[in-house]
Parts: sequence; C-alpha cells; structure tokens
Amino acid sequence: MPDRIARVILGVVLLTMAAWMFPSSNWAATLYAKQDDVKVTAEKSPASTVVATLALGDAVTVLSEEGRLAKVKVPNGKTGWVFKFRLAEEKPAARSSSGLSGLAGKRTIAARESRTGGSIRGLKESTEQYAKDKQIKQEHRDAVDRMEAFSIAPDEFLQFKKAGNLVEFSGGAQ
Repeated sequence: MPDRIARVILGVVLLTMAAWMFPSSNWAATLYAKQDDVKVTAEKSPASTVVATLALGDAVTVLSEEGRLAKVKVPNGKTGWVFKFRLAEEKPAARSSSGLSGLAGKRTIAARESRTGGSIRGLKESTEQYAKDKQIKQEHRDAVDRMEAFSIAPDEFLQFKKAGNLVEFSGGAQ
C-alpha cells in the first residue's frame, strides 16, 4: 500500500512538473478578429498605446483573460490587450462587396442603414403613411430624413472619441 501511495504522489509531481515545463501557449486558444481595425493595446486600458491593429480574420493567440479583456499575441510577436467581444472562435468569412456583410468594413454607414432593419424590411412606406395619417408636419419629416442621411467616416469618429477622451465600451463599433 505505501508503494502505491508513493507512485500516485510521484505521478502527480511529474505531471505538475511537465505542466510547468511546457509553455502555456501550447494550450492557448487561437481566435480571429471579427472586423477590421480591431485595436490591440499595450495596457488593459483602451486609451493605452495601440501596439497592433487587426484586420478581419487576423489570428491571435490568447495568452490569458481578465474580465472582458484578453491578453493576446499577434502574428508579429507583440503582445497586448483586446476586448474579447471583438474576437471569434472561427475565422470569419471574407467580406463581400455587396449585401449586408459589406456594411461591416471600412465604409461609412448612414444612419438609415444602421437602423434595426427598418429599411430592409420595407417599413419606409408604412412610416411615411403613418406620418401623413398623424398629420406630422413636412418640416419634421424632412428633419428625420436629414438625420437618416447623415453619415460619418470611421476616422472622423475616432478623432471625435480622442477629442472627448471617449474609450471602448462593451459593444458596438470602434
């Protein structure tokens, strides 16, 4: 019986030593950027220096996770932090230039395109009819149309964020 206990203890010690000897990256997960312009920052703060910018489908190795953030190693060997919701377990398909998948890239997106599918489902005519039925003034309908037509380029949005010291949050566009 004492030999059996000694063998079990020895086995546990050997397994523990083997786990320490192998780099943790052997067990690290490979994840992929869900979109273009995913920022990898030097520190856990999104306001930290950007060490890498990922394109749609770029692979990273996850070294550790802390809350909503993952410490990753990018292909050039640099390490940094990225929001986990910006990463996917499966490599995203290449973006096509037409259809809804085209909205996820570097293009500007008008407010009318980003609504919760209203124009996609064909609600525009029904909303116009509703406005007429409720006798909503034309000047107000025109104001809504101007708001829907408004768009902003991603680089302008980033400048706005920097000027106001705004940083990442739990969802949405960068």
